[in-house]
Amino acid sequence: MIKTLILDDNFQYIKTIVNTVISKIDEIQTTYICTTVKEALNILENNIINLVLLDLRLPDSTGIEVINKINQYNNIKKPNIIIISEDYELINNVKNNYEYYNVISKGEKQQEIYKKILDAVKSLKYEEYKKEIKEKIYKEMTSIGYNFKYKGSMYLVEAITYIYESNNLELLDNLEKNVYNVIAFKYNKSINNIKTNIIKATNSINNKQDSMYITPKVVISNIIISIINEFG
Repeated sequence: MIKTLILDDNFQYIKTIVNTVISKIDEIQTTYICTTVKEALNILENNIINLVLLDLRLPDSTGIEVINKINQYNNIKKPNIIIISEDYELINNVKNNYEYYNVISKGEKQQEIYKKILDAVKSLKYEEYKKEIKEKIYKEMTSIGYNFKYKGSMYLVEAITYIYESNNLELLDNLEKNVYNVIAFKYNKSINNIKTNIIKATNSINNKQDSMYITPKVVISNIIISIINEFG
């Protein structure tokens, strides 16, 4: 369950959000509701919170104080933040001086609020499953016959991961343009170098096959479908 802290001094708004949006997302557990920065900081200091829904204008301070404190945490303890506010001066302050955060205006429609919170939940779930997904990719490739002594095998892992994280199977239509170029940029290689190494690693399997010819595109597609079936 995703443990959530809501910091807002408007109880009616909190009640609306909880009843009409958060209650529809099974993975969220509304663990704490507080109305002051002092109370929120105490909860964050003494508990592991996964998601913070944060108003910026509070009676005793601003939500920026909470952001500053959270930014001091290590990655294990650091929660995701969604800003819920109508104070555009403070929102712009955050946008100009801090990393990107999802922002929900209190005047937004419930469908938009639901989508933004659901996106945060999906991101948190993916971080939780990331290690398991990487292990599955290695396992699937090993079962096919890939040897990780080849650089191309590692590049293929990168390609599978990139397409899955992008949630866009259409990237498969042109691997060189849509995927290999990203890997090439990351490792300061040419696109042709990435492609050649992946083909070399794949051909090492084909040399062992009696009949069926395997292509990188087929491998990537099959493994991604397998990941989606298991993890969503």
